[in-house]
Amino acid sequence: MREIIVASANARAAEHVKTILQGGQLFVNKVLTTGRDILAYASYHCDALLVLGRLNDMSAVYLAQCLPSGYDIVLLLPSGEPQTVYMSNLVTLYMPLDRAEFLDTVKLLAATSAQKNTQSAKRSEGESEILREAKKVLMNRHHISEQEAHKLLQRRSMETGLKMVELAAIIGDEHNEIH
Repeated sequence: MREIIVASANARAAEHVKTILQGGQLFVNKVLTTGRDILAYASYHCDALLVLGRLNDMSAVYLAQCLPSGYDIVLLLPSGEPQTVYMSNLVTLYMPLDRAEFLDTVKLLAATSAQKNTQSAKRSEGESEILREAKKVLMNRHHISEQEAHKLLQRRSMETGLKMVELAAIIGDEHNEIH
């Protein structure tokens, strides 16, 4: 089961959702109150399920676009508010919530995505080599550590929407063309 994050501008509402989830035998790893905090957390944790209420600093759609591919969002909306955009990583539930439906939805998303990610998380030896070479190029070009090169690859991957291996291959190809 992957990490579960609860986020809402209203800290009391977020704690209430956390209590419901924990009552359903689900562990909540973090409670956050801003989109900025969520993105900062996501930069260090590549896979999680986000249970999201209303935020003051960004919309759920914008947040869903900014999060890495390992993130799914369960968006909690007031019953009269329409969902304007449909996204593959965004599920909408309307309040008032049916507790059983809510818990089942969160359990299903947390479990299925964890299974999907464990099957695809292992890189082939070729992909690992491509990443190592790209990190070496970045380390030499920017005079940074391997860890900083990895973070730079992750950040650029998120910014461009490319997988890290694809971006690493582009960096490697550019380097080979120059030399």
